[in-house]
Order: sequence, then C-alpha cells, then structure tokens
Amino acid sequence: MLKADIDSGATGDKVEHYDVGMAQLGTCDEAGGTPPSPERIALARKTAAENRPRRPAGYPYARQSWVIPTYIGFIVSAAVIVSGAIWLTH
Repeated sequence: MLKADIDSGATGDKVEHYDVGMAQLGTCDEAGGTPPSPERIALARKTAAENRPRRPAGYPYARQSWVIPTYIGFIVSAAVIVSGAIWLTH
C-alpha cells in the first residue's frame, strides 16, 4: 500500500506514475522472516503522506518556458555554424 501511495504521488516524492521497482516494499523483511506488522505499515503510510505537497502529473519540475526556445536556438545556431564552415571551405 505504501508503494501504491508513492506511485500515486500522494507522498509528494514523485509525480503520479507507476515505478517499475525490482521488489515491492517490505519484500526483504518478509524474506528475512520478519514481515512488518500492520501497525508498522499503517505508521509508515501515515508519516510518508503527512504534509507533503502534491505535484500535478506530467509536470515533475514545473513548467520551464525557456527550454524549448533554447533548444531550437541551439539547433539553428549549430546549422548556421556548420553551413558557414562548409561555405567557407569551398
């Protein structure tokens, strides 16, 4: 349940998206013979989700309007430099 809370974005650790982990949370405890008690699981879920802001899905780092124009400017600049270098060599 805690992994589902984290994957849903309820804990504020990440955006809402399924995380393909190698093992579910608590698997090592169970394999070692000491599965977590229901009280411990409830406490973990409660404390992980306390006072955590939720970010909207699809915007993990908020909108940054400068990224696309910068990328396009870089591509255009590279094309101009390469074209100029080719033109100067002929």
